Amino acid sequence: MLTSIHLIKSTLIDKQRSQEGSIQNKMDASKRMVRSNVSVQLHLLPTDGLRDILSRLSLKQAVRMNILSREWRLLGICHPDLVFTEDTFFGSSITMDTNTEPVAAEFITRVNNVLRPMWSTSTMTTTTVDNFVVKFGLNRHHMHHIDRWIDFATASMAKHIGLDLSGGAVREEDEYIVPLRKLSGPNGFCVKSLDMASVCLKLPPGFRGITNLKKLKLHTVSIDADDLQHLLVTCAFLESLSLDSCPMSSLIVCEDLSQLQHLSVRECALRIIQLQAPNLTTFEFDDCRTQIMLGKSSKLVDATVVFKHMSYNWCTDELDYILTKLPTALPYVHKLFLNLVVQYEMQTFSKTHATFINLRHLNLNIDIIFSQEDTEWVMGLVNILELAPLLEELELHIACNRFGLLDRTVTAVPGPMHRHLKSVHITGFCEFMGIAELALYILGNAIVLERMIVDPVFWMEYGIPI
Repeated sequence: MLTSIHLIKSTLIDKQRSQEGSIQNKMDASKRMVRSNVSVQLHLLPTDGLRDILSRLSLKQAVRMNILSREWRLLGICHPDLVFTEDTFFGSSITMDTNTEPVAAEFITRVNNVLRPMWSTSTMTTTTVDNFVVKFGLNRHHMHHIDRWIDFATASMAKHIGLDLSGGAVREEDEYIVPLRKLSGPNGFCVKSLDMASVCLKLPPGFRGITNLKKLKLHTVSIDADDLQHLLVTCAFLESLSLDSCPMSSLIVCEDLSQLQHLSVRECALRIIQLQAPNLTTFEFDDCRTQIMLGKSSKLVDATVVFKHMSYNWCTDELDYILTKLPTALPYVHKLFLNLVVQYEMQTFSKTHATFINLRHLNLNIDIIFSQEDTEWVMGLVNILELAPLLEELELHIACNRFGLLDRTVTAVPGPMHRHLKSVHITGFCEFMGIAELALYILGNAIVLERMIVDPVFWMEYGIPI
């Protein structure tokens, strides 16, 4: 009896296993059919169609797809935006130290794994890239790989190339030297934008410029002043130049930069900026007192000047600089944003015969960090208004110490008539240190004034409007 029962159970188990095996075989066959169909479908799609599909994915998703699909990987279709960062391969929640050599080696390996299917000449002729960016802590010791990546970027006709190696070089001699010869002449004719950070630029002999470069951004880049001048002159189509924290003492270009429209200089501690840029329309300067010579820039529309008084202890007398130097440096500007700190007791202001002949809109942000009564500084603001005879709009944002309010009679300061000033907006208004006198001066001398807002609310944070 027991033998019969065991026989029945064994038969049932074998039947169940047979059914499960049949189901599994069908599933395996189905998967093989799907993979085969996908492979056929991928090969049937035109290259442009495949690139369109890939462009709808993030690079991280595309990398995962390459890992999972051998067929896709063999096609060598390149993502249009190759942006290799720490997050691309390790995720944003990484806890390990990325400045170690093993992590750098792993990053290099993963970048090479993504690019390897496109290394061959036959594939490279059909591979095009919009953006090629590497942002990771590498240095000169990894130059073999970085050089090869730049070769790939130029061969794949990348329009934008970015290289940010922040944290990779501890010493100056370890900085990676960008091989500009790879971008010069026909090699980099497709490159329109170049963004470099924490690298070194040295022009090779016979450097012919980056043919179609329109935008150049340098952050903490080591470059000789003469090399920078030659680089700018040889890039005939350059429209935008941004220098941030670059260790240089001057920016002087004697030849015309006829296409330059945007110039930004921040934290470079330059002694002089001298450019011939007749088509310049926007200028941003975030530094200390510097001799600025942009006399030919008659098309200048917007200028932003932020004085870093708190960063540079030796930078003082910003109001006097604005009154005596800035009108000569930026005579044609239409809109001017000024940010300064008033820390010491004001002295007598100098005067100049130069004026802002086209200034229509002035945005003045003042951080006042002294508490004693001193109404003399307001004359500096009155003088600024006198230097802008065509001014139509004034924004004055004030941050000041509000302790120790004074009980006194307020009288208007004297001054000339303003025949174009229509709109005035003052925030952070308080009744001491000359602010009330300034308001009365404007009311008494702006003969076509249409609107005046006096707001006691503090709208500035660390000297910047919020």
